[in-house]
Amino acid sequence: MVMLFLIVSLMMTGCTSGRIDIITARDSVRTPETFDHAAFDRILAAHVNDAGLMDYAGLKASGALSDYLLAIAETDPARMNDQDALAFWINAYNALTMKLIVDNYPTKSILRLAPAGIKGIPFIIPKVNTPFKVKVGQVGGVTRTLDEIEHAIIRPTFAEPRIHFALVCAAMSCPPLRAEAYTGARLDAQLDDQGRVFLSDSTKNRVPYDGDTIQLSKIFTWFESDFGGSEEAVQRFIARYAEGEVKAKLEAGGYRIESAGYDWTLNDSATR
Repeated sequence: MVMLFLIVSLMMTGCTSGRIDIITARDSVRTPETFDHAAFDRILAAHVNDAGLMDYAGLKASGALSDYLLAIAETDPARMNDQDALAFWINAYNALTMKLIVDNYPTKSILRLAPAGIKGIPFIIPKVNTPFKVKVGQVGGVTRTLDEIEHAIIRPTFAEPRIHFALVCAAMSCPPLRAEAYTGARLDAQLDDQGRVFLSDSTKNRVPYDGDTIQLSKIFTWFESDFGGSEEAVQRFIARYAEGEVKAKLEAGGYRIESAGYDWTLNDSATR
């Protein structure tokens, strides 16, 4: 009862939330067969450092996201081929995540930006009160949450496990941001490169870790079904990024998997 009273009191006096100035379509929604991500390219090149971290202060000061997000708001990718559409949705997810951070910056973690959060106590209602259920912006004239984009559109539509190396939820344990936008023409190579970079980062994954054990990001636990549905299937999937004896052992599912901790600290270049 004391804890319940404390939580209620905090909610009444110290409540914070993810606030966002949603950019909405001004003109009729277009359904083009291609989309130019050059504006996002320039944003990423200017504000992502060599470690894949974002200069949120600089991005906020520049105001550069607005025009790109307006174009996203006025574009429905329904007529694009699969590669172009998937690149579009990945870029939309990452750009809208950046917008959520920028509109609430400075913040120490995206987890503080839940719809009805309490500063420092982000998950009062687990799986419901999360920043991924904040309405972050429009895509094709429809206002979306990050969860909708990832779980209702990208995952079921494209069935591409490597998207988990490209979707960046603004946390240090997320895959790194690329200093370029994803494009349909280069998407396969970009996703493969993201996999190599992510799996070779010992702060996120260690393959091998200790003898017969490998330590993998919780991403492989949360989305095990996307990588084949078992620990053995996960190992076979990541074997493509390994060599020699390690590759052979992964292909045979010969390791025990240990989950690494997940650091939700903001992926802010100013702090690293």
